[in-house]
Amino acid sequence: MPEALPPRLHEEIVWLLTPRREFKLAAERIDLIDPHLAGWDGRHDLDWSGASHPFFERLVRQAPAPQLKQVLQALLVGVEGEQRVAALCRQIDEALHLATAAAVRPFAAYYQELVRELSSDRYRLDSRFVQLTLLMDQGPEAQGVRFVHDRRRTFNSLKQLLAEVEDRALVLLGGPGSGKTTLLRRLQLELAWDGLAEPETPIPFFVPLNAYFQRDGTSADPLTWLATLWQQRPGLPDFARLLGDGRFLFLLDGLNELPHDSQHDYQARIRGWQQFLQQAIPLGNTAVFSCRSLDYSVPLSSDAVTVRQVDVGALTPTQIEQFLTLYLADQAPPVWDALRQDSQQLTLFAVPFFLRLLVDQVIATGEMLTSRVALLTGFVRRALFREIGQRHHHLFDPGLLLSANDVQQVIHDRWPTAVALPSQGPLIPKLESLAFAMQDGRLDKEARQVRVAEETALVLLDHPHAADMIAAGVQLNVLDKNLTHLEITYLHQLIQEYFAARILAQKPEPTRLAVPWHEAEVTPKLADVMAELAVSDPLPGLPATGWEETARLATALMPALEAARFVTELMDVNLPLVARCAALPEVTLPPTQAAALQEALLARIGNPKADLRARIAAAEALAELGNPHFERHHGPHGDYLLPPFAQIEGGTYPIGNDDSQYAQEKPAHTVEIAPFELAVFPVTNAEYALFMAAGGYTDEQWWQTKAARAWLGGEGTSEGPLQSAREMKKFLQDFSDDLLKQQKVSPDQIEFWLWQKHASDEELERQYEKWYPAGEVYRQPRFWEDTLFNHPGQPVVGICWFEAKAYCAWLSAQTGTEIELPTEVEWEAAAGGSNGRNYAYGPEFDTARCNTFETHIRRTTPVGVFPHGGTPEGIHDLSGNVYEWTRTIWGTDLSTSEFPYPYNAEDGRDNQADGTSRRVVRGGSWYRDQIHARAAARDNDHPTARNNSCGFRLVRRPPSHPAH
Repeated sequence: MPEALPPRLHEEIVWLLTPRREFKLAAERIDLIDPHLAGWDGRHDLDWSGASHPFFERLVRQAPAPQLKQVLQALLVGVEGEQRVAALCRQIDEALHLATAAAVRPFAAYYQELVRELSSDRYRLDSRFVQLTLLMDQGPEAQGVRFVHDRRRTFNSLKQLLAEVEDRALVLLGGPGSGKTTLLRRLQLELAWDGLAEPETPIPFFVPLNAYFQRDGTSADPLTWLATLWQQRPGLPDFARLLGDGRFLFLLDGLNELPHDSQHDYQARIRGWQQFLQQAIPLGNTAVFSCRSLDYSVPLSSDAVTVRQVDVGALTPTQIEQFLTLYLADQAPPVWDALRQDSQQLTLFAVPFFLRLLVDQVIATGEMLTSRVALLTGFVRRALFREIGQRHHHLFDPGLLLSANDVQQVIHDRWPTAVALPSQGPLIPKLESLAFAMQDGRLDKEARQVRVAEETALVLLDHPHAADMIAAGVQLNVLDKNLTHLEITYLHQLIQEYFAARILAQKPEPTRLAVPWHEAEVTPKLADVMAELAVSDPLPGLPATGWEETARLATALMPALEAARFVTELMDVNLPLVARCAALPEVTLPPTQAAALQEALLARIGNPKADLRARIAAAEALAELGNPHFERHHGPHGDYLLPPFAQIEGGTYPIGNDDSQYAQEKPAHTVEIAPFELAVFPVTNAEYALFMAAGGYTDEQWWQTKAARAWLGGEGTSEGPLQSAREMKKFLQDFSDDLLKQQKVSPDQIEFWLWQKHASDEELERQYEKWYPAGEVYRQPRFWEDTLFNHPGQPVVGICWFEAKAYCAWLSAQTGTEIELPTEVEWEAAAGGSNGRNYAYGPEFDTARCNTFETHIRRTTPVGVFPHGGTPEGIHDLSGNVYEWTRTIWGTDLSTSEFPYPYNAEDGRDNQADGTSRRVVRGGSWYRDQIHARAAARDNDHPTARNNSCGFRLVRRPPSHPAH
């Protein structure tokens, strides 16, 4: 249509038309549709070929309103009904009326330009957009609830998120190609359409932050810079007035791409943007940044303005299938069938950027390439073939930028290696060197530069035909040229990194990838970083070099011997990065080298002088590569990982603590305990994933009690959390608001407790019914898709007592041994030892030895990253990180145990068939303070509770020794 339709209306019409089978062939389409397009000359230029979905996208976008309505009335009345079609036609008229009526408004031209741009073939965000999953700590709601410690809130739309939370400063965090920019652009389009209808809509102002520099090497302050950019658009109202009225919604893309000279300079620039927020947000404006997760090393939050972190989740299998259907239509089912059989492929294509490359590859060749470098190489080869073999563009004729052999290789698709590109002519080598120079950041002393002036790009290319090379790069959709500012950038940062990686693969330079890891060498210091964090902010990783993704791509591009040599050289300068390179499916290391890398990572994790962030990075990398502490086996029910166990000697152990402020820990007494083995670590996501892959949630034999099977079928999954809420509300009545505000937890947690305490019974029930719908059936842990908790090396969380028990039953069958949950006294015996240690590691609390609220990590850590936090037997994470389920019954009341001390194993507290009583949990967690991490501390939870601070640990007993 001459005026683009609103995105949702466009999508609805296309999806209604697409399923009609009689439109699969072009000839059928012409016969059935062309008569209804009479009077529109453009129908002669309409591309009638291809699959149904893309054809109808073109038709809906191009056909004028009268003809489009005739098509809908002719094709859909018999299918959707006359009233439905009439409603669609009215919506088309209303949309065009809004666009026409808005022309007299101050922002009409601005909004209409945005709609045209973002609905064009370059973006197509009106019709080809799959909503991504956004995860954020609970925001303020109408009921006053800000935070629930057992789940982060999930959104499927950035617009919805902004409408439902009160926070006006956010940062979208995600990996390379995760769709951060697309989310900002889609919001820009939606707000532009809203602005045509409603004049008071926030004004979307999208700005790429890689352009934040001046030609003289200096930078204006952010507000001045943004004002300059805004006023460059003719006819727009004054920036300062709009800012003062709180009208702007700033969409600030690529915080990690801010040009800078050094880490110190980067910190200074971040402080500048903090000051911008302190100026803009109190006036009523909103700011949404995007940033790569690994590069968010200097948070934007300040005491004046908290910047909420929103994680962009990976595509779920359902979203991947939807994406394929949207782009591939009839070709989607076989591609989806192939992908869903392979977990590695589902992981790769959970990244939208690579899924789009796969779609383009399938459309062009029918091939399913299954590696990142193969997909990127295929993208460049297809672009070359398009220009040479289809468009016959003169820039790609033999002799100027490509040799005759280059052209023949492209036309006949003949290559010496799977990742080869034309190399005789200067075009591809020069595009590689340009990317490397931009990545190297040695332009005007800027680091990690990704945008340069065109004259600078010409100098860097250093070739008589440099201008033609830039034109060719733009023609290939590899480069992008900003005509307003005459600046050159690669179309996507991953494309720049791919071309730069081709240089790095030829001339590896490990030193440019060096990252300090020893606590004495790291800057900023851990304590300084923690001091700058908002209370709820999770601890960021170490500052990155900007070369991480380039190095991973380069390793995948190298032949096997060169890759192995590169891994060896890189071990000394960036151990976690080299492990992630080695874990790539394209890279195969000799077994001895892989083992050496694993041992080096274990040594780093176990080195107390390594900065905590370095130990966490090493543990995450080890989990991706494969932790040798966990033995992989194949059992009668699929693969499983067997964790290491530590022997706990039998004997008399002190239990409880008479000096405690908590009555449930008294009286102190002793218990005779038989020998047993306790897992060195809590069960990890990597271990639990194999239970899920083996059908753990569909095989009832692991759910061994009536209560467990009922939960598996959806019975009681909502009643348990609601009952816990009722009990917690009753429990909180005994505490004053002032006392709750003094607790060592995040402000969000305190706010939630206060809401829970003062909410009416009806409010409580209504809110919990919303969070925990009746009859909901679970087939994975609650936080399985939450990036704060789902790394393979982290303890699995978000599982109830029944899930933990089912895993134990499955692993017992796999190993042929009795594997169970520990009793609470077995747990305390291991944590406190025969001499009754206060903490698992010793008598005094130490933030350097465990993950509690005081440590300020604000999420779980991979297991074992506190080398001095273990027991003498070498058991880790017993103090902090996650609470751990035990076998032992607490009772039905939150505050009073029905099975008090002294402990008696024969009084019914070990009844495993009881599915309603609360169970004892031990160990404290990342979100509770040191008091709860003591060896003697007793806590409890409902057996259906599934929060992000509770996991479980395994015990293995000799057959002759029952549980105590």
